[in-house]
Amino acid sequence: MILLPQTSKENAINVARRLHKLIRETVWLTKDELNTHITPSVGVAAYPIDSKSKEGLLHLADEAMYLVKNTHRDDVAAANVGILPASSEAAG
Repeated sequence: MILLPQTSKENAINVARRLHKLIRETVWLTKDELNTHITPSVGVAAYPIDSKSKEGLLHLADEAMYLVKNTHRDDVAAANVGILPASSEAAG
């Protein structure tokens, strides 16, 4: 979980997309010669737009993440929006 105080939902989604791209494009465990790729499933929820409680935010972010995991994986979804369309930043 990553908390982004004083961040709009739109900016949190942009951070999630950049983090998703960074994780999926990194080759991990190269020193051990395992050269592993990770495909993250990311969920975003924002206060107070999506929920005004900690529990509600965590539940909605988790729900968004599982929406990605249970459909095609390796993507970003936001509470009350669904799986996000590819952005020009994510594509490039």
